[in-house]
Amino acid sequence: MIKKILFFLFFSIISLAQQVELKSVEKVIINDKEKSTISISQNYDKKTRKLEVLYIEKGLNPYTSKTFIQYDKDGKKELNNEEYRYNPSTKKWEKDNKIVTTYKNNKEIVKTYNSKENKWTEYKKYENESTGNSHISITYSFKNKKWLPLTKTYILLNKNKENTLIEDYTWDKDKQKWSLEAKTEYTYNQDGKLKEIVSYKKENNWIANQKLKYYTDENGNQVYSNFLFEDGKWIEQDRTISEEDKLNNKKITVTKKLNQETKKLENYYHSIETYKNDMIEQEVVYFWDKDKQDWKKSNEQNYFYNENKKLIRKQDFLGDDKGVQFTYNFDKNGNNIEILIEELYFQSKTWEATEKIEYLYDLSITKDKVLNKRNIDDEEVNSVNPILEMKHYIYKNGKWIVTEQSKYSYRDRKSVV
Repeated sequence: MIKKILFFLFFSIISLAQQVELKSVEKVIINDKEKSTISISQNYDKKTRKLEVLYIEKGLNPYTSKTFIQYDKDGKKELNNEEYRYNPSTKKWEKDNKIVTTYKNNKEIVKTYNSKENKWTEYKKYENESTGNSHISITYSFKNKKWLPLTKTYILLNKNKENTLIEDYTWDKDKQKWSLEAKTEYTYNQDGKLKEIVSYKKENNWIANQKLKYYTDENGNQVYSNFLFEDGKWIEQDRTISEEDKLNNKKITVTKKLNQETKKLENYYHSIETYKNDMIEQEVVYFWDKDKQDWKKSNEQNYFYNENKKLIRKQDFLGDDKGVQFTYNFDKNGNNIEILIEELYFQSKTWEATEKIEYLYDLSITKDKVLNKRNIDDEEVNSVNPILEMKHYIYKNGKWIVTEQSKYSYRDRKSVV
């Protein structure tokens, strides 16, 4: 079944210090058996720092909700988030969920609420506190009209703000105190590079059960090794070696895994990346064929760029009989105006078009000037200017058929009476 999706997106614009605000998105979704409409709108009041988001879905699964979000004095941090859903039977709005966030010094406290009989009921609480060299996270649940601690994580940082210790605790109800269940220690070399990560588990005593080692071998290659502590000794489970061939601009990676029968490391994974001017041109991945005792190609990716270092083509070959190619076309502003998708037919060795996506942009304003407080736009494109229209086609029976269409409209507040 081919799904035909028509998107009609309408945006209103408010000029705020050279900013424009995305106001609403409306989508019409159509396939062979059903049709539904999704409308999302948002309205941000800069004076009160309050955002209202309305979601309406019509069709086989109708659903309507609205969300009210209160921001702090700078309009950046959320303080209160309340969501309501519309009950078509009673024709009334009902409480759904709520999040309340408070900030005090270095501590953030987040309380979540569910709705019971259309009344807010406490559910979970999260406390996060950061200092110069540590971070503590505590989770609570609400039972018997009070907050009960569940878990705690303590992270100790070094001067470079990197982890040196992570401790995980659970709340002991009987002893009414925190019980340390697991911990992980990080070690760095003199150059500040990660050297070792050791994880411990609690039994009768603390036992190291896993170790990750990072080092440079005698050939200058970067090595990552994973060990498990079994039968009183460390046993290497896998080892990854990364080699940089600067002469040929290649990065070569080989992973060996432990054979549980022979107890020896054997070839498992192999990749070769080729670069030019610090941009990847090709990546080839192999896996070890135990029967043939040789590397078998899994997939190959090729990358092509224009003079502005923008990706204009990507080829992806899977195994020996599948291939897909993406070709990207740009306008003079650097906006991606078309993506052509083709499949490779190995018998004829030809590329045949299967899909394409076309984009149209508003060249009068740059995308960074668009204010989208709740990120209600789900269309991500490689562009400088904001999108006006998107069309998605499939190639069928010798012609292009539109399966998805998005239209964007903008309005400046100055033009509204």
